[in-house]
Amino acid sequence: MLLLQLALVLALLAVCGFAPGFFFVRRLRWNPLEKLCGSIGLSLVLVYLASWTIYCFSPRGDGMPIHVLPFALVSAASAAMGIAAWKDIRVLVRSTAVRRALEGYGFLLVWTLALMAMIRNYSGALWFGDWLEHFQRSLFFLRGFPADTIIFPGYALPARPPMMNVLTAFFLAQTQDRFELFQVVFVFLNLLLFLPCCLVMPALGRRARRRTWLLVALFAVNPVVMQNATYTWTKVLAAFYVVLALWLYLAGWRKNDRLRTTAAFVALAAGILVHYSAGPYVAFLALHYLLRVFPKRQWKWRELAGITAASGLLLGTWLVWSLAVYGAKVTFASNSSVTASQKYTGSTAGKIALNLWDSIVPVLARDPALLRNFDQPSSTGSLRDKAFVFYQLNLVFGMGLVGGPLALWLLYREWRRKPPVAPPAPQRSKRRQRAPASRKAPAAEAPERWFWRFMIACCVVVGIAVVGERDPLGVPHLTMLPLEALGVSLVAALVPWRNRAVASLLLAGCAVDFSLGVFLHARVESEENTTQHRVFAEITFSGGDLQTAPPPDSLSPSAWRNWYWKHLELLNSRWLEQLPRQDENPASQQGWQRVRSNIERLQQQLNQDWQGWYGRHGGQVTFLGDHLAGVGTNIAAGTVLMLFVGLMAGVAVRCFRAA
Repeated sequence: MLLLQLALVLALLAVCGFAPGFFFVRRLRWNPLEKLCGSIGLSLVLVYLASWTIYCFSPRGDGMPIHVLPFALVSAASAAMGIAAWKDIRVLVRSTAVRRALEGYGFLLVWTLALMAMIRNYSGALWFGDWLEHFQRSLFFLRGFPADTIIFPGYALPARPPMMNVLTAFFLAQTQDRFELFQVVFVFLNLLLFLPCCLVMPALGRRARRRTWLLVALFAVNPVVMQNATYTWTKVLAAFYVVLALWLYLAGWRKNDRLRTTAAFVALAAGILVHYSAGPYVAFLALHYLLRVFPKRQWKWRELAGITAASGLLLGTWLVWSLAVYGAKVTFASNSSVTASQKYTGSTAGKIALNLWDSIVPVLARDPALLRNFDQPSSTGSLRDKAFVFYQLNLVFGMGLVGGPLALWLLYREWRRKPPVAPPAPQRSKRRQRAPASRKAPAAEAPERWFWRFMIACCVVVGIAVVGERDPLGVPHLTMLPLEALGVSLVAALVPWRNRAVASLLLAGCAVDFSLGVFLHARVESEENTTQHRVFAEITFSGGDLQTAPPPDSLSPSAWRNWYWKHLELLNSRWLEQLPRQDENPASQQGWQRVRSNIERLQQQLNQDWQGWYGRHGGQVTFLGDHLAGVGTNIAAGTVLMLFVGLMAGVAVRCFRAA
């Protein structure tokens, strides 16, 4: 049954995530890869609007799911649009750029699903709970939870925007509300970031080339990309819309194209609806448009009105509803950045400067003592957590051990290169020759060079400034993912591949990144308690209170918290039954009454906030990797290793041929 549901959800994702948008985009004078990415972006917006309408106008009732028929009708309409545009789809797929991008995406999907088959518990440094929060949010829209539901671990619903959770509810409504299906939906949507990165590569430098095969390899072994693809949260889909918006904005600016410019801001509005981390990029592009582009447009007021109306209507679907249901205070002040900044008592400027410094300089170089916080009985777990901090919480090395410094060097080399001199104006003739659309005029390169300089500087500073908390480990994971994805794309597009020394160094860095940041991480996340081996402590009752006895190879307390919430209701029920027998001293039994009251209160709150979901699913969350426990996990690990060897061998062969 699960395999059939997985096949169905993947088919729905492919059809509904492309066909509706392509039906409208196919006639535009865009290049094939633009049409592919634009179709996906528009399709997700259309499916979100349809699902949001269904949610808003469907009756609520005792945690029962909204009827499947409206969602099925939307899927049927999407399929009908795909059939109507079938000839255009065949033409699109004949494009070499589109075919290579889709093949690369397919490889990454198989690669990431193999990693997911290993994972049985989410963990890593101090990260906790986001994976479960977004599952509860998706269930909120699927089953029509009451508006006053507390979202784990204590948020109001407006603390996060809804688009990706509403999309997930759309697909779960037509299959089942299982966490395994939720994981697949998020993996599929998160990996879409790869496609606009393929699209944007030629815009990253004068000598940039669209090396799709190299971008596939760099994405597959990059710890930040793979962590964000496998961890079920929403930042990556927001980054998809940001990178797509950057391309559309530059193309619209270069070609004086009102449609592309408007589409860029609609994409940014969709990014905001997915995750508020798109905010710094919205602020920069809006400011750049008003100061640099708007004054020179022929129909500037009409264009500005179109941008404002289209983006405002899309954002208004969420904001108007949230204001009506929750009010202004909860809508705008419940986000964690706002609440964290309100709690911070120090200097705001000092906090920004320190967070900026800590996000660029790795912990290992500035304060190695901080890494002692990740010491734990498991030496493997300790190494994983320290590598996790090195990659995930550093803006430079988040692009790779070698890829990060290489991206900075390539960026510096590109910026110091003198722009080409514009050729003399050609003599007038009766028949004017139009320059090929694929080549930029030399005069257009200088403004774009300055655009990238200001964009990177502005978005780094503003992206750090909007973070509410002060974190000495660094905070690039909150808003910098689009820039890191662009950095990885820059390396793929500009690395001097004929230089065998540089290519060999990059390949060596990829091997280290994969070993410490991807495979080791997935291997630690595959750990689970079995009858032969325990890595997570069970609770005991002694001396009138709860105690833990960590096993010899136990993981960190943060990993334990994620494990506990995975098995929450099952563990609580077992403890209520078994713990009183462990200490029958009358004095201890008085303490047991207090402990029992706390567990029962948690159980009651759990049933209220989850509308009985845990109870209907065996009292625990089941991961994809749980279905392949034991031998299956080793098979998945072996598959990942074989794919890695084949991927690196293919890249090395291309390197030697180029040299």
